[in-house]
Amino acid sequence: MAVASRKRWSRLKTNVSIHRLLNNWPAKVLSLAAAVLLVVFNNVSRLEERFFSVPLQLVLPSDHVPAAPYPQRVRITLRGDGDDIFRVLEDDVRAFVDLSAHANDGVYRAAVQVEKRGSALDVEPLEIRVEPTEISVALEERKRRSVEVLPALSGFPPPGFQLGQYQLSPSTVEIQGPRSRVEEVYSIETEDIELSGRSADFSVRVRLVRPDPLVQIIGGDVIEFRGVIEEAVVLQTFEPVETVLLGLPAGLTLASSLPSGSVRVQGRQFDLEQIQRGQVQLVADAAAVTAAGSYQLAVRPDVPRGLLVLRYEPSQIEVEVVEDQ
Repeated sequence: MAVASRKRWSRLKTNVSIHRLLNNWPAKVLSLAAAVLLVVFNNVSRLEERFFSVPLQLVLPSDHVPAAPYPQRVRITLRGDGDDIFRVLEDDVRAFVDLSAHANDGVYRAAVQVEKRGSALDVEPLEIRVEPTEISVALEERKRRSVEVLPALSGFPPPGFQLGQYQLSPSTVEIQGPRSRVEEVYSIETEDIELSGRSADFSVRVRLVRPDPLVQIIGGDVIEFRGVIEEAVVLQTFEPVETVLLGLPAGLTLASSLPSGSVRVQGRQFDLEQIQRGQVQLVADAAAVTAAGSYQLAVRPDVPRGLLVLRYEPSQIEVEVVEDQ
């Protein structure tokens, strides 16, 4: 009897509990949903965002390279707990595009993928977004060739000096890049090599200027330039120059003045700039003149030491000698 009463009482309590649970159930469901949403909203509101950019890496087939410019960096957005996301370094996020499956020239569009590394692996929750989400890349067969190095000379040595010879080491370099661009490169210039103020031999290390951002210089982009500075040698013509007669015997004189002439010389620029009027002249020797009359006399140039005479005129003159009155 007692056992039956307890069973009836238990069933009664269960029915009452179920009744209470089901009573006004729509409102209870809405309340539960609101509570869940409140928890989710509270968690979401605690998340923060952080922005930075990282290099975009291309995974390429072994014999192809990019044939046109493409985005070098992408924007990364981290979303997570404020303390955690600021522990993530830029090196902990790798952005890349995998084009290794494409073995032919062409333009390919692929998604930008993101890989977590380092401290980013330990951050939860962590949402990572990337912009742009995909890019187009033109691929072309890789080509390699050797080209000449040309110096880019700037300015001039001081007056009286000049660059005589120079040597580049190395004088050629190898380049590589997309076939169409490499085929258009025949030489590579250096950065400016300043000659101003240089009056002695010199040696400098100077960078090469890449002719195209998609063309690489193999083995380094620095070469050595050795320059030999010489005293400048120039040509100059002196005209008119005086002709003088030497050794005319006493009691004789010229019937008329001697003709002027010209002298062309080669010498150091500094020396030529110092020559005064009268230092260059033509000389006729009157040693053969013994009496009044007409004479053909040889003429020679008389110039300062260090000058090389290339040409002079006249080479001989006719003079009329008379007795001095």
